[in-house]
Amino acid sequence: MLSFLEKRVLIVGCGNELFGDDGFGPAVVREIERRGWSHPDAEVIDAGSGAPQNVFSLIDEESRVEFIVVVDAVDVGEEPGTLLEFGPEDLSPDARIIPVDAHGWSVEGALLELRERAGVDFRIIGCQVKELPIPEVRPGMSRPVRRAVPRAAERAIQLAERYLSRRTS
Repeated sequence: MLSFLEKRVLIVGCGNELFGDDGFGPAVVREIERRGWSHPDAEVIDAGSGAPQNVFSLIDEESRVEFIVVVDAVDVGEEPGTLLEFGPEDLSPDARIIPVDAHGWSVEGALLELRERAGVDFRIIGCQVKELPIPEVRPGMSRPVRRAVPRAAERAIQLAERYLSRRTS
């Protein structure tokens, strides 16, 4: 079994650093690692643009994963660099906040399916992009998105620690 499947909590950074602000998730993962945060029952993963197919699809009833914090770039019309947080209740068709899929795979659809299939809860920390140059390759995030990275790392750690402070079921 892959080691991350034996953890209760995952922090998963999604995105591709080659496409400007889409590199937000991986940048947050690096910031968490730079801070040296760790917990024996948590794993921090840079999933690139492959979270749905390479991480979420491997989680099932046999894994220990109970809670996932996803960090990703979103485009919901807010001021660039604005952090948004939402969960399953915000991803219904009637919800105001629906993240844009810039990866070719639906991160939010995969999370909702995972919740239904394996009972995994989740929170998404999204950062409003300034621009996504897709399909043009242009590494480097905009200043407002880059400045949001430390705050997002702090919030991801808080969410993970709050969940981990609960007793195991």
